[in-house]
Amino acid sequence: MDGRISKARHRHSRSEPSKALQGKLLNAATGKSAETLSKDRPHEATPEPVKRPFKTCSHNNPSLVKRIRLMHGQANKTALQQPKPTTPRQPHASFPEDFGNPNSLTHPRSRESTYTHILDWLESVEPGRTRYCRSDTQLHRLGEPIPKQLTRSAPEMATIRDLDGFVLPSTPASAAPRSNPGTLQTGSAAPSNVSHRSSVEGLVEKPVYRDVNLAANNIYLLPRWEQLPDHIADIVRFVGTDRDSPGLSTQDVAQDVDLDALWTQGGESEVEEYCKHSIFPRCHPTDVLRRSDRQPMARDTVPNSGSNYKVSNPVPDMLYGYNRQAAFPQQQTQLIFLGSEMIANSQGLVYPFFVIEFKGDGPSGAGSFWVATNQCLGGSASCVNIADRLNRRLAECDNKEISAIDSATFSIAMSGSEARLCITWKHDELAYHMANVKNFLLHDPDHHIQFRKYVRNIIDWGKGRRLDEIRSSLDALSEESRKTASEDAKSCFSYNCN
Repeated sequence: MDGRISKARHRHSRSEPSKALQGKLLNAATGKSAETLSKDRPHEATPEPVKRPFKTCSHNNPSLVKRIRLMHGQANKTALQQPKPTTPRQPHASFPEDFGNPNSLTHPRSRESTYTHILDWLESVEPGRTRYCRSDTQLHRLGEPIPKQLTRSAPEMATIRDLDGFVLPSTPASAAPRSNPGTLQTGSAAPSNVSHRSSVEGLVEKPVYRDVNLAANNIYLLPRWEQLPDHIADIVRFVGTDRDSPGLSTQDVAQDVDLDALWTQGGESEVEEYCKHSIFPRCHPTDVLRRSDRQPMARDTVPNSGSNYKVSNPVPDMLYGYNRQAAFPQQQTQLIFLGSEMIANSQGLVYPFFVIEFKGDGPSGAGSFWVATNQCLGGSASCVNIADRLNRRLAECDNKEISAIDSATFSIAMSGSEARLCITWKHDELAYHMANVKNFLLHDPDHHIQFRKYVRNIIDWGKGRRLDEIRSSLDALSEESRKTASEDAKSCFSYNCN
């Protein structure tokens, strides 16, 4: 029994010294006497004398030797040097093994003294080391505040204004420089490949877009009192004629629940969905017409006068044109010769003639006829520009009997309650003019029926009169090409014979 107890005591003395011995060692390091310690700790009994010699205990407990050397070195103010690591890595401090152990130093003053020594040792290892806290919380070192380094806020954004003094969206200084299609500055240009609608609306929403960008490229909106040219007035009269096919009645319009919802809470997506099924006809793959929804128009179709102020690349909500294979089965050779100058977008729609832009006034978004009209100006002018390329080809022919086609294009800007119909044409071989044809209140039964009539007549005009003119012009170009080739062959033969 006694042997087992002595063994247990022997193991305990090797692994951890008694509290009395720890107090003695601490007093040796801090210079306190046993009497002072007993005064500071009157509630504790007088420590029993240690039977084992100090050297033997130190020899048997290497970790204790480390602590003694460390505390003696600090008491003598001897600077310690931390060995440099062989590989570069973040420097760190090694703390005593019993740091933070509540069993090692129980007295408050002893714990405070130990913490002070550790902080002094850290300063001796890294002289001039600045202490910063990683958060914004103020830390204290034994009643002395440690200076903190506040987190850095976002960089200040510069204020950019347009020509009228309106503040434009700014880019943080830390962001990578990129082109801003909405900046009205010298050299500003719209992006050549637009894949998202919001990137397009940035430029057309600018207050001076119509007066600067569009005017710089000869695109103008005429006042309502301006008289239309004769050939344009003739087209307007045609699309306004009555139709023989049966249509909606006033009672049908009055009881249209979906139409009433557009008036009260119609956002842009709701307006577009309603019009796709109720007003604007679909196009089947075998039809002569093709309709593209929200497809960017080719950049080279947009009018460009060479000005630094560019026209935004159009992305119409709806665009009507022709199916190349179905609409021109006999003119494929001539279309191949013309290349891509008649193609409007990546879907292969050719010679477009009808642009539609939707806006919503419901809680999902505030519609703007200003923006929609600007979009119609750019989109319809691009359609006219495509048709005008064919007229330039026809003008190069020597045959005086070949006449130019009518390059006019229709456009509609509409919300859930109102629709504005416009027509655009080329004026004086330089400018693009757009004029208002008629406005419609969609919830008025008579206006609604009349609006549907105009839309159907424009579709019929595109499928009939306009398509026939383009076909005839392509046939005339093919005939002129054959004549030119025949004349060249004859002249070559005559030259060889001579």
